[in-house]
Amino acid sequence: MTNQIDQLDKDIEQLGLIADELERQVETCPTSRLRLLAWLADWFKSPTRLVETSDALPELSPTLISAYTAWIYEGGGR
Repeated sequence: MTNQIDQLDKDIEQLGLIADELERQVETCPTSRLRLLAWLADWFKSPTRLVETSDALPELSPTLISAYTAWIYEGGGR
């Protein structure tokens, strides 16, 4: 059984990889890395979706790309 700290480390690593790919494919986030990771964690809500997205990299869903773009341009990234 994975302990909570190990799982948190894994989740943060996956979020970081997804954030890197979003910034590469769409646009660099205009705010802190931590804020972007927090937004992604909130957006995914489901650990299963996080793993599925991470496993599919570098492919990103159009829904995620649209949500990220909206978040940036609506000021969520500032």
